[in-house]
Amino acid sequence: GLLAFPLGSVAFRPLAGRGYLLTKILGLLIVSFLAWFMASTGIMEFSRSSVLVSMAVLGLISAAIAWRNWGDLREFFRENGRLILLMEAIFLTAFLAFLLVRAANPDLWHPFRGGEKPMDFAYLNAVTRSSVMPPYDPWFAGGYLNYYYFGQFIVATMIRLTGIQPAVAFNLAIPMLFALSAGAIFTLVY
Repeated sequence: GLLAFPLGSVAFRPLAGRGYLLTKILGLLIVSFLAWFMASTGIMEFSRSSVLVSMAVLGLISAAIAWRNWGDLREFFRENGRLILLMEAIFLTAFLAFLLVRAANPDLWHPFRGGEKPMDFAYLNAVTRSSVMPPYDPWFAGGYLNYYYFGQFIVATMIRLTGIQPAVAFNLAIPMLFALSAGAIFTLVY
């Protein structure tokens, strides 16, 4: 989010707080898209290195924007320090609240109701383990995913960056998505 803030502060300028919490989503989307693009076109394999290169590209773009708008950005942070702390507190509270929900039921399969968790987890594992895109199909040996997988790719990007085990990351991704949604709602309503 911080890496994308200079870019987001231009894109979300009309919003209160310049869309500070939306820049978390923007940063995830840009870094994930760049890593996906490189893995899809054969420029680079999907790895921690490709995620770091994507972050560096976003960082360079944001650094250029920050350099041009340095005084404006510094003034924004000085005048909106409390609002930024409030927004970070909202994000963290939403994340921790939903993390408690996941902690109450962290299993990936409900014995009585079933559900889509096994399919989601299989797709997440397939995307995480694939070095090129489209990822392999976990249900069809020798095939590739002919399904919408970019949501799993965003989580896989975080997994590649941090090295967290997919089963743990799955249970952290759901609170992260909830917190990002809560932050976006707060930003738009505020």
